[in-house]
Amino acid sequence: MVKINNKPTGKFDVQTGVKQGDPLSATLFSIDMDCILKKMELRGNISTRLKQCTAFADDILITARTTQAMIDTFVNLKNESLKYGLTVNVHKTKYLKCSRRQDQLKAINIEKKRTGTS
Repeated sequence: MVKINNKPTGKFDVQTGVKQGDPLSATLFSIDMDCILKKMELRGNISTRLKQCTAFADDILITARTTQAMIDTFVNLKNESLKYGLTVNVHKTKYLKCSRRQDQLKAINIEKKRTGTS
């Protein structure tokens, strides 16, 4: 459905997609990402929350206070993205764990897939 002159049109099937690099592509992606992040309900900032997501273009930063919160947020982001036809490229996914104690640094596994080490 599309709104024209404040009136919705009838439903229609989309037959082709938007080409990568088309200005409309970035706009549609931004609209989808905005909806996804709003559904994840991560309002506030990291000083008042256990987790937070920040997005710029097609990059998303997950900030979390615990490893489990980071994993849960990543899985939630992945699942919400799938509902919009978007996928997370696990091979391009990186993480950085900051800790004062060296013995706390170890690999993080998300959905039985090793995503990196720090």
